[in-house]
Amino acid sequence: MRQQNHESHLAMPNHSLASFDTLSDDQLMGMLIVELLESGKSLSRKTICTKLLNWIELAESDREIKRYQDLMLLVLDREIN
Repeated sequence: MRQQNHESHLAMPNHSLASFDTLSDDQLMGMLIVELLESGKSLSRKTICTKLLNWIELAESDREIKRYQDLMLLVLDREIN
């Protein structure tokens, strides 16, 4: 597994509300994917949903929770419909 020499502040779900509001869904999903790849995990719907669930558990506001839930619905949309 690759070691990280820097702290990836962008890949952390608990960023300030100001930056949280300015990030698009694509940017949030990109941060999540980068975090998974940097940790050496495989990229699958299961790992993405697991990471989103972790972010939901760590969320500091209802707005963050809703946003992560919406992203999870996007990931699962293909299986639901």
